[in-house]
Amino acid sequence: MNKLAYLFEPRSVAVVGASDDPTKYGNRVMQSIIDAGYEWPIYPVNPTMPKVLGRLCFPTVQSLPEPVELAFIVIPARLALSAVKDCIAANVKGIVIITAGFGEVSEEGLEAEAEIARLCSQAGIPAVGPNCMGVVCFSQHMIGTMTMDRLEGEPGDTAFISQSGTYGITTLNQGLTAGVGFSKFVSSGNEAVTKFSDYLEYFGEDDATRVIMGYIESLKDAERFVPVAIEVSKKKPVVVMKFGRTGAGTRAAASHTGALAGSHDVYSAAFKQCGVIEVTRTQDLVNTAMAFRTQPLPKGKRMAVAGISGGFAVAAADYIAELGLELPVFSQELQDRMRSSTEVPPFASIKNPIDLSAEVRPFPLLKCLELVMNSGEVDGVVMGLWSWPMPPADESLRALEKLQRESGLPLLLCYYASRSGAEMIQGLTSLPVYGTPEEVSQVMAGLSQYADYRRKTGTFPKQ
Repeated sequence: MNKLAYLFEPRSVAVVGASDDPTKYGNRVMQSIIDAGYEWPIYPVNPTMPKVLGRLCFPTVQSLPEPVELAFIVIPARLALSAVKDCIAANVKGIVIITAGFGEVSEEGLEAEAEIARLCSQAGIPAVGPNCMGVVCFSQHMIGTMTMDRLEGEPGDTAFISQSGTYGITTLNQGLTAGVGFSKFVSSGNEAVTKFSDYLEYFGEDDATRVIMGYIESLKDAERFVPVAIEVSKKKPVVVMKFGRTGAGTRAAASHTGALAGSHDVYSAAFKQCGVIEVTRTQDLVNTAMAFRTQPLPKGKRMAVAGISGGFAVAAADYIAELGLELPVFSQELQDRMRSSTEVPPFASIKNPIDLSAEVRPFPLLKCLELVMNSGEVDGVVMGLWSWPMPPADESLRALEKLQRESGLPLLLCYYASRSGAEMIQGLTSLPVYGTPEEVSQVMAGLSQYADYRRKTGTFPKQ
């Protein structure tokens, strides 16, 4: 059993610094765990309180009636080292140090952080933080964070490692809203003990996780990251957003987690070597993860663009070409079949892109897609959805899903009339839906880049 499992699937937890005061972080963490429906024992630890949230409180972790597997430390930094020692003496299996005020603020804090690292490493205990928001495991109803936001979502198969706490929680919420199902989340903080690569390796082995997202400011264990990422990427897609790309961002990262960021060009080269997909915008992180969850990998770079708007077709064609994908002209035979079989308007363009020029009847476009997706001439399709009716007819969405299943090609949808419309449609279909031609093209490029890595390493999945 990987020791990191105790951080996400503990069979008992203690909250050091638990409080009845809703303004205290110790209250937020304990209340969050309770509200999520965690079914295993939860023990408040606070020497000044007889009870917390109606539960008997204990002065130390060692005084608990049974050993606990995971302890959250939510007390002032000056007391945190003593609490870590208490946890180690009580044979705790994992620690989450939410407390801030360590290496990110002072030399004294850096020394305390180093001592925590020494003690935990010596004891063989994984530890999150310090200076973090906490951990989440949706399947266990274990939401141990200090956020005031309520994190709600059905268990999924995407894990998220974030070196930022608040930004990570916000992105997690965006993903939940967009329909990304998460398995686990960790706000890794200063990574005094357990590093980004440790979490990556663990999620690479985790049966509940199929896709891994990451927010990176710097890698304290870059030498280990490369071999770990190379192996994990042979099994599961890893999508990361690296901040600290500029001088200003690098300075901000240093003050945030106490980390020193290296040249972004070096990071980008390492990501490509490892098969890691790098994106530069938050929505692309969530969008790309969503596609990896639901779509097969393209077998090549040949893409088709289809829709009823010439503007969408031109924009998507530009973005697809700029991102290194191909937009081949369809064979004359395929064009003739579309003309004869689909009732397309005589003024429609069907060479690729397919532009049906305001033809709002679903059948012509659906028939064109059927012919294209079964022609052997393309490896993936980007489609602009009809703007009317809104939402699209249920039979149209079911037909698109059927085309994707039967062809085995990735099919990405775009509803560009409004962001809220795209979100509404996403709730009606298993196919990923995006709000702009830039976004949908970027996602297809990510699928293609990862497919290239799997082909290069001889690990392309059988489909």
